[in-house]
Amino acid sequence: MSQHKDTIYRSWVPDLVKLPLLVIAMFPHLMLMSLFHSNSTFSASFLGIEPEDVQYLLSLMYGSVVVTLMIFSRLFAYFRVRSYIILMCSVSIFILMSLVFVKDFNTIRILRILEGIFGVLEGACFLPLIIGQLKTRHARMIAYLFLYSIMLTGGTFTTSIVKSAIVDYGWKEMIYLFMFFHLIVLFIVTALFNRNRLLPKLPLYQIDFASCLFMLIAIHCGSYTLLYGHKLYWFSSPQIILTFVLFLIFSGLFILRQSAAKRPIFHFSIIRYQNVAAGILLFFIFYILRSGINNVYSTMSGVWQWPWEYVLKVQYINVAGTLLGVISSGYLLTKNVQSKIIFGTGFLLFAVDCAWFTFVFSPDVNLLSVGAPLFLQGVAQGWLFTPLVMYLINGLPANLVGNGSLVGTSVRFWTTNIGFAVMQNASFFLNKLHYSHLQQSIVPYSANVQQVENSYMHKFMLTHNYQIATMLTNNKLDGMIRKQALLLSNMEIFTSLAGLALLTFIMILLMKPSRILFRKLKLRSPFIVG
Repeated sequence: MSQHKDTIYRSWVPDLVKLPLLVIAMFPHLMLMSLFHSNSTFSASFLGIEPEDVQYLLSLMYGSVVVTLMIFSRLFAYFRVRSYIILMCSVSIFILMSLVFVKDFNTIRILRILEGIFGVLEGACFLPLIIGQLKTRHARMIAYLFLYSIMLTGGTFTTSIVKSAIVDYGWKEMIYLFMFFHLIVLFIVTALFNRNRLLPKLPLYQIDFASCLFMLIAIHCGSYTLLYGHKLYWFSSPQIILTFVLFLIFSGLFILRQSAAKRPIFHFSIIRYQNVAAGILLFFIFYILRSGINNVYSTMSGVWQWPWEYVLKVQYINVAGTLLGVISSGYLLTKNVQSKIIFGTGFLLFAVDCAWFTFVFSPDVNLLSVGAPLFLQGVAQGWLFTPLVMYLINGLPANLVGNGSLVGTSVRFWTTNIGFAVMQNASFFLNKLHYSHLQQSIVPYSANVQQVENSYMHKFMLTHNYQIATMLTNNKLDGMIRKQALLLSNMEIFTSLAGLALLTFIMILLMKPSRILFRKLKLRSPFIVG
């Protein structure tokens, strides 16, 4: 940092502790993203909601993050650093306190939106401060690699941290734990910063709040359509029709207002740049491939009957692979390796991993057979994430780099929801197809099935009458058929994902090497990218 920026820190604070304290202060904001998503089973059972509702709670917060990032830099410049963080952190604590006493799902939706707005306002300011404390020419790259590592693995770490509160106590205690972490942030900020300004004060009256409102409504209506479309039978439901129409209307209003504005908060001319268009396409494919991992975790609990605490431990295999992938790709970025080589390798790893998973879905597996492709999946996603973000904002003029960052964040939001919707609908269709086929074509004529049926009947007849024994036996067989249908569906899904990844790899090989490589970026405004 320059000497001017250094004056925001108290004079008695040693340089040695500034960076660790800033990193610690950034964690609570990142943990908020997975407050509900980190343990969907617990959240759904406590609130009496469905998995779609849990995913929607995540989307409500992340959609608010997308919108808030459009005005973050101006709000950050308006306040002094210490006053700004204390204000935003205090509001976040108040929102968390409200969650303790609220069980109504509609009220929780509103609080989740506010949580996204003030959570990102609280946490996003720490990234440029961390970059300023890194005394290396790769400071920005290192900071982003750290950020993306937490974004990709944060759900697992967050669940581990709050696991004791979930298992031994309850919902309120888990929220109290999050509040405690925010109190630590308040203590760090009070001790670390003085009352000096970091940036020249900018007026707030020029912020286009109307465009932000239009985008907020459009994003939440669009995500509702994607996440609840399957459950409500898509456009047979008046709710889906209404939310889709509102999505189109408010998206149109946002586009028209930005096109006519003298100082737009988003420049649509950015779409004309080749790197942006290619980056959006690759990001979309990346998140479709990444969304398949949820099918693996659901199989662990639904078919293999692994306890969720054990599944949490297994997820650290994926975390280890992700960290290896992030570090490896970060090293290549510092060496200016061509984007074609990095992307080709990453999608080839995804193709091998998805093909490998097709052999994993069997009724009985061990940890080694699942852990190996799980680790490889982590390597692939960690390998691709940072280069994709950096590629997307490369080649942009300095005044559009911030918008490039917003495009990356928006693409991540939409592709996460689209990936969830694709996997949800594909699993439902294939499960129904295989269940019907197994029930009608295989079960009545299979000697093995008849043997299993007779075994269960003999077992249940020892303690029940014939009618109850028959019902229990049919339930057992029906459960076995459903599990087998789920395994066959996942095999087909991962076969398709392997084909998609391989096709992407071939397309990248056929493309000419881009003349715009990963270069050192000079961002005018601090944004959380991706």
